[in-house]
Amino acid sequence: MGSLEYVKKVKAAVLHDFNQDFVIEEVDQIAPRGNEIRVKVVSCGICHTENAYRTKLWNTPLKMPIVLGHEGAGIVDAVGPGVTKFKVGDKVCMTTPYCGYCDNCKNGRTWYCKDTVPLQIGGFDYYGTTPIALNGKPVHTMFNQSALEEYTVLHINNCVKLPDDFDLKIAGPLGCGLRTGAGAVYNCLKPKVSEWVAIFGTGAVGLAAMWMAKAMGAKTIMVDYNPKRLEEALEFGADRTVCTKDMKTSEEIAEAVKACAGREVIPHVLEGTGNPMVHKAAMMSLTFGGHCAQVSNINAMEFKSFTKDCNDGKEITFVRMGNVNGEIIIPLMADMYKRGMFPFDKLLTFYKFEDVNQALADHHDGKVFKPVILFD
Repeated sequence: MGSLEYVKKVKAAVLHDFNQDFVIEEVDQIAPRGNEIRVKVVSCGICHTENAYRTKLWNTPLKMPIVLGHEGAGIVDAVGPGVTKFKVGDKVCMTTPYCGYCDNCKNGRTWYCKDTVPLQIGGFDYYGTTPIALNGKPVHTMFNQSALEEYTVLHINNCVKLPDDFDLKIAGPLGCGLRTGAGAVYNCLKPKVSEWVAIFGTGAVGLAAMWMAKAMGAKTIMVDYNPKRLEEALEFGADRTVCTKDMKTSEEIAEAVKACAGREVIPHVLEGTGNPMVHKAAMMSLTFGGHCAQVSNINAMEFKSFTKDCNDGKEITFVRMGNVNGEIIIPLMADMYKRGMFPFDKLLTFYKFEDVNQALADHHDGKVFKPVILFD
């Protein structure tokens, strides 16, 4: 770290240890190097991942201190030597990192990059360093973007250019949660016109999946335990809903979902809750040969214990970042939004940077769909 030259001071939301609040502090930041850019952050979405990392819900071995934030959007402020992919003034959405040279990346499957995990949660950037420091000590990165700071230095693979007229205040969530839901339908399930897609979970990921399914001509059933969320899903365009509030078993949920489809076959489901009982219900809702896109984390041992009851030629894909390249799905969602087909801005609640801890708490308590931190 001693060889790094810090050229800029920026405010960042620093997490010093698990189960603590973020502390907004002034950190030192390097200039962009080769294949890097510096982005003036305009907005950053907050999703379940931030709280899961902060509370060690998933036992993710993060290095502390760290700056979280992986749904950033902003304006390119500076480019490193030789960078031609972006120029100063470009609007960008930040998304998941990938190396660009492993077999999966070469074959166009960047979401399966061999270095995805270390780049996302290893705490270091592509150079094996950290671009920011506090009191002379390194501050680690998340998803190689750490967008909960005023400016961020990151690799060009982490960014996707947005149209010049796109509103950056709403753009951040396109890079992760919305990409995951929409991409899983677009590039994984690939429903045909008039086929049913049952979507378990009505958060931002589930609604993004619903909008993509509707855009592709499919019919949608939204499944959730929260009646208010289901009412909102109908307002957002769902065809039908199933409330599981008083249901006790997977079998009961599955029967209700199949009945909701009028006993037509359900060839596609998207499971977004991570609840093993709900996952089993999703699998049982499928017709023979059907396909489940599992977009949320699920306990492997609990999952293994009941898959034998749900095989029947059914397919499960454990989805990473929508199983789609950011350069494809992010501009597509932006275009769909401008056409009125992807009204994700209705899900957003905005918070000032200094209220970042309140944003996390409100999201954790289910008070808001998608909090977004604004820096201006």
